[in-house]
Amino acid sequence: MAVFFTTLRTHCDRIFGTRCTHLPLALCKWQQYTTRVKCELDTITEKEIAENGLKPRKHRGRIKCNNIALPPEIHEAMIKSSMDYPLKSLINDGNRLNNCIRSRRWFPTDDGIAGRKKTSAGEREVPSSAQRQKSSVFDMHDTYSCLTQLIGRSDAEYAVLKRIFTEISQRDPELRPRSFLDFGSGVGTGTWAVTEFWRDHLFEIMSVDKSRHMNDLAELVLRQGDPNKAATVRNVFYRQFLPANPNRKYDIVLSAFSLFDQSTRRGLLELVDQLYTTFDKYLIFVEQGSNAGFQLLDGIRNHIRRNHGSDDSHLFAPCPHSLACPRIAKDDGTPCNFEATYTRNFPSGDGHQYGSILYSYLVYKKNPPDSAQGFPRLVRPTAVRSKHCVCHVCAADGKLRDVTFTSAKHGQVIHRCAKASRWADLLPTHVEWEDRARQEGDSSEESPTKT
Repeated sequence: MAVFFTTLRTHCDRIFGTRCTHLPLALCKWQQYTTRVKCELDTITEKEIAENGLKPRKHRGRIKCNNIALPPEIHEAMIKSSMDYPLKSLINDGNRLNNCIRSRRWFPTDDGIAGRKKTSAGEREVPSSAQRQKSSVFDMHDTYSCLTQLIGRSDAEYAVLKRIFTEISQRDPELRPRSFLDFGSGVGTGTWAVTEFWRDHLFEIMSVDKSRHMNDLAELVLRQGDPNKAATVRNVFYRQFLPANPNRKYDIVLSAFSLFDQSTRRGLLELVDQLYTTFDKYLIFVEQGSNAGFQLLDGIRNHIRRNHGSDDSHLFAPCPHSLACPRIAKDDGTPCNFEATYTRNFPSGDGHQYGSILYSYLVYKKNPPDSAQGFPRLVRPTAVRSKHCVCHVCAADGKLRDVTFTSAKHGQVIHRCAKASRWADLLPTHVEWEDRARQEGDSSEESPTKT
């Protein structure tokens, strides 16, 4: 290839003079970073395709969970619970709340700059909108505020949690959780999602939320909007604070869209340590897929790696590794987030029935990793082109890579698996990466790494 570009430059110089020298330079710059891959299909997937007739588009790395809708009984309970308030106003206020949460940023008070209107040079100024939002938007201090959360956010949050639980159930089909802790439970979307998978095995569901009105509304929804009816989910307990017993363990511990409520960085890390010592099988953190949400989760991830790295737990998802996040190292202003699509509780004003939400998350698991640990994760949508597809993946060696799959180089089965994979899916392959960085006048070759 290098001989080809050298010959092309000489040929252009001889025919067109110096006018065409920019073309070979651009081609050489495009060739500066290339990735060669050698793929081996996962043995379990290969066996399912060869012996059981599994189609490549249904490989084990696919998370088949799109356009998620709330259960009909939950939707009916929402309508009954909000009968005393104008539904149109709840929908409009719910949309405004959703927009505020999507653009929310975190300003911890122990950084030494929060609350100051003017700051010295080199310090960032906290906008007044963030100070107003703390007391007027996110504090669910009455029934109407809680209903706006129920109407405006429950469909999106439920879709995100169900997608995460779908991946856990697919990769760990033997999971039989007996207890579940939901910190910052809100209107109960975590309870709705977890009971879709393990309703018959859960004997204790602990919902913790600081708002008494939110706990009352969550219980009312489970009672189908009638306080005199029995709850559709058994053994659900509501608290405003975490259990005081430090030795109490829960199989699944969840904190979804509630970490921004911590006013100090010290309080956040203490909460993370408390939740970490509480979980027995899975620990899940979920936040909005914005730069602020991603950076918050990355700080939690680094804290756990520094203080709990020697434990018997490991990062289950989304990363196929336990190293530092390559998005932070790349520093391109792009968060590591994923998309969940859902069916709206109530169609929007422009008639759109479906919606989407970007989210970032961390899942920690105890006990040895599963067989899918180390599979490359797609961190952006797959670009399907004629006779090839391009996947932007996070690899097990802690690097972001663009990989082009073709039937001629990697085989028809691997090409079909990659072509059918979507954003946030896993590629069921063991890949050997060989990076070559060529620069003008100098070429260096790295040793191949296998993941």
